[in-house]
Amino acid sequence: MKKSKLSSRITWRVILIMVIFNVFIIGVVFLFDLAVSFLESELRAQHIMEGINGKLTTMLSGVEITATNNVAEFEENLDNPEKVYEAMVHELRYNNRYVGCGIGFEPDYFPDQGRWFEPYVRFVDSTHVEREQIGSAQHDYHNQEWYLKGRSLERGKGYLTDPYFDKDGGKRLLNTYVTPVFDRQGRRVGVYGIDLNFSWLEQTIVGEEEKVKHLELVENDPDDPDDENAFFIQLLDSKGKKIAGSETFDDETIMTILKKDSIGFERVKANGTTYFISSKRLSRTGWTLVVAQHRDYVLMYGYFLGIILLIFMTIGGIVIFFFMSRSIRRAVKPLRFLSESAQEVAQGHFDTPLPTFKHQDEIAQLRDSFGTMQQSLKQYVEELKESTAAKASIESELNVAHSIQMSMLPKTFPPFPERYDIEIYGVLKPAKAVGGDLYDFFIRDEKIFFCIGDVSGKGVPASLVMAVSRTLFRNISAHTTEPSQIVQTMNEAISEGNDSNMFVTLFVGVLDLQTGRLRYCNAAHNAPYVQGALLPCTPNLPVGAMPDWNFTEQDIEMAPGSILFLYTDGLTEAENAQQQLFGEQRVTDVISLFEGSPQELIETMTDAVHQFVGDTEQSDDLTMLAIKYK
Repeated sequence: MKKSKLSSRITWRVILIMVIFNVFIIGVVFLFDLAVSFLESELRAQHIMEGINGKLTTMLSGVEITATNNVAEFEENLDNPEKVYEAMVHELRYNNRYVGCGIGFEPDYFPDQGRWFEPYVRFVDSTHVEREQIGSAQHDYHNQEWYLKGRSLERGKGYLTDPYFDKDGGKRLLNTYVTPVFDRQGRRVGVYGIDLNFSWLEQTIVGEEEKVKHLELVENDPDDPDDENAFFIQLLDSKGKKIAGSETFDDETIMTILKKDSIGFERVKANGTTYFISSKRLSRTGWTLVVAQHRDYVLMYGYFLGIILLIFMTIGGIVIFFFMSRSIRRAVKPLRFLSESAQEVAQGHFDTPLPTFKHQDEIAQLRDSFGTMQQSLKQYVEELKESTAAKASIESELNVAHSIQMSMLPKTFPPFPERYDIEIYGVLKPAKAVGGDLYDFFIRDEKIFFCIGDVSGKGVPASLVMAVSRTLFRNISAHTTEPSQIVQTMNEAISEGNDSNMFVTLFVGVLDLQTGRLRYCNAAHNAPYVQGALLPCTPNLPVGAMPDWNFTEQDIEMAPGSILFLYTDGLTEAENAQQQLFGEQRVTDVISLFEGSPQELIETMTDAVHQFVGDTEQSDDLTMLAIKYK
């Protein structure tokens, strides 16, 4: 009877503690869920705004480059109106993603053409271009906002107008990117404009909304008007007028939004409904992008998760109470429970719980002895497992290192599918799990930066130097276009603290995709081939050999259709079973007879090497890179 009362008293004390603890945990978790819901909604809005802003910035950058190139051509042909037409037709045919383009000239700039001379060229369909003179007294562009603002800009500057319907030129809803035109004496003679189809921006906004709905973040109920606007995106022009989007704010909300360049995540009352709004003033346009999320939509996940957690914790509390009450009743029988626990430990169940006792008598001392033995056995088994796993992990770590090293190199070919002026293909096959060869390339400012290198030695040390070299190439070439400066800076960085005396043979090149001019610096690497002939290379020391070495730079003009083939000495020094080398002559023989793409060249060269070496084990890293300038 006494034992029954003791177990009951302990059980109810435990229940009280569990209830208090669960109430506290549920409250904390619920508040945490709400905070996560707010953060998730804010990050979602920021992600969407950054994505749309990035697309708009990319589009403007392309239009700006096109406009700058066009204006330069127009300024060379200002002596004849017909040449101006021809120049615009020529530019528009190569930029068929635009609606049209035109130049509004200063009054009477061409006396024969009258006061209002605005030559305009537009697409009438996907292939045909129509040109006309749209300036007139009825279409006095000299007083229009786009012309006045464009005329006030400096050379090389431009801006994107708000959307408008052009009934004279593009004959549709569009935006215009305008920039001033100067004559050879530096006088402003007019304003050039490129008309852009506005529908792409509307499609971008709708596409982002559809993505959210497709991910089932918003489930619209057609019978609930508030649910229909649970999430929407809106784009406002510089005057607060809606450009694109599925909903319209009231004037008070629009004024609140336009007063700030950006709104992180604020609660506002719009159209009688509570929303959490994020906004961002888009660079280079003056437009404002707004993402609005209904209050219930923001909080629904917090409520939902809180209810789910409450249900599960309640069920868990009931289950825990059931098992704990039984455990407490059994705990009052220490001798029998201790005997059962000892049997479990003896059978190898080292995590079997042992009872605790209030009085430090002989039974408690016996329990402590069992506990010490249990921990010792458990620690011994864990150490044995770790020792066995350590041996198996060495090979796994090398495989992981190989995957990491390969992931640092370009592996998607063709790497620039949207470009038609360059083809490139590369391959790297290390002799061991990890190696010391490297190659890399990327395009910046219409120039392709590329390199190929070979680290002295093999294995893990060489792979570490390879990773450092590739990282240095990427970081340095992001700030300079001079190959010699890239190699010079890499040499200083690798030479510093080079106690192991490792070095890298390296070839770095920068090819201007508009002119075909190739500038390069060779740091003791194998000279590459251009159209079957070795490229002349000035001898330099390897990178890392001498910190103060002055690396020299060379340049050539690559003809369209020519292929630049780069490789490491793993190609020429590949050995067959008779220890004969593949050699430069065999490389020359393959290249001199080849006509095709860079990928076909490298595959042909690979087949030639495999046929030569047969089943002989690879002795050195093999890397090849081919670039075709089209």
